[in-house]
Parts: sequence; C-alpha cells; structure tokens
Amino acid sequence: MRSLLDQRRWRGDERVLDIGCGRGLLTVEAARRVPNGKVHGVDIWQSADLSGNGPSAIRTNAAIAGVANHIEIDTGDARKLPYADGSFDVVCSMTAIHNIESAAGRRKAISEVWRVLRPGGQIHIFDIQHTNSYLRDFHTLGVTDTDLAGPIVLWGPFGWRFRALKPLANE
Repeated sequence: MRSLLDQRRWRGDERVLDIGCGRGLLTVEAARRVPNGKVHGVDIWQSADLSGNGPSAIRTNAAIAGVANHIEIDTGDARKLPYADGSFDVVCSMTAIHNIESAAGRRKAISEVWRVLRPGGQIHIFDIQHTNSYLRDFHTLGVTDTDLAGPIVLWGPFGWRFRALKPLANE
C-alpha cells in the first residue's frame, strides 16, 4: 500500500478516490498524505470479497489514525461511480477491480476511473489479476505515461502495481 502511494509526489491538497476501499487501508494512508485535501472511499461492501468491511469499519480505522476529518465514505459500484467527471486528482485501487467477474465489467470500471480523473491526474492500481488488461484499456483511453512493477507477492498471490497519468487536454 505504501509503495503504491509512494509513486506520487504528494502536494497535500489532492482530492483522492480509493475504489474498493474495504476497511480503509489505502484510504487512511492516502488521507495521511493529504492534510489539506480529501479522500473518498467507495465500495459495494461485499463480505465475500473482504469480511468485516463496511462504512463503520473504515470510519473507526480513520478515527484511530487521526484522519477521520479528511475522508468521505460512499457506497457505489466501480462500474458506475457516483462522482462527476474530472472530480479527482488521484484515483487508487488495491486488490479490488479483479473481483468484478466479467471482462466487460472490468473495462467499464477502468473507463469510470478515467472519467472521474481530472486531466493531469494520476492512477495508482495494485491488483492480483488482469493488470495487463487494465493497462491496455487505459492506453486505449489515451494514457501515454505508465509505469508497471511486479510481480509482487502479497498474501501469497502475485500482484502487479502500476501508475499512469491522464494527459492534460492540450497534450
């Protein structure tokens, strides 16, 4: 989680989205990096994907970490995010998008990441499956600057971490 977020030079005032936030591991760490910003965590709260997750769990973890005033928790599906176009400076996700069963659904989630990310914004994703297809989808959408690292061992399975930039409108 830290190495995923360490790929960015943080200003401290960013608007960040964590897709599939679970109990808030990534959300809380991102909130520590944006003392003058805001982190939105969004999830559909499926216990099959992560037991014990839910808005109250993430709020408790944020309070313990002292960052509760820097987070907002929302219920929503990665395939239809409840945010306006260009709402975020940074969009992150860790071991979540692979839980979408169909390739078409994962492509829709990737297009939603692209939609809610502002021009010039960064994408940071770590996942244990389908990472190369995410990168292909982002390239189709217009990403030109990417950085892929892996395989990385996490809880036994291998995963891959990548960073991508959404070009500015005039690039």
